Amino acid sequence: MRAYWEALNGRQRSLVVLAGGVVLGALLFVMAWEPMLQAREQQRDRVAVQQATLDWLEAVTPLATELRQRADRERDPSGRSLLGLADETARAAGLAGALTRIEPVGDDRVRVWLDEADFLATMRWLEQLAASYPVAVSQLDLERGRGGGLVNVRLTLLGDG
Repeated sequence: MRAYWEALNGRQRSLVVLAGGVVLGALLFVMAWEPMLQAREQQRDRVAVQQATLDWLEAVTPLATELRQRADRERDPSGRSLLGLADETARAAGLAGALTRIEPVGDDRVRVWLDEADFLATMRWLEQLAASYPVAVSQLDLERGRGGGLVNVRLTLLGDG
């Protein structure tokens, strides 16, 4: 390679060096600069999409807050305690015989024990309770009871309101 280089005259050497520089520049552009530009454009697009989502969320936040407050007011306007609500609705759902214990756990939680309760009646009670009042089930433990379709239930209700 050295012999080839020395065989070239000065003008040819200059052209080879210039061509090598052009090839090196093209490689740097194709391998580094162009991918960086494309990544930058993709990031700009992502930011634009996220900004549009944020703008929409900020626009609907007051409406969502108002709807949530209205739903909470409509669900239980009586202001009953969670303990009383759990007891009353469980008895109304036909679970009075299975209801063995209800105890408060702080201001917004209640633990409920049902022994040998009808599974379907229990599930209907929980569904109706969550749909009608600002209450959610935060823990649920079911064990098979002695009879068919019967369960032992340990659950914790959480007041959302």
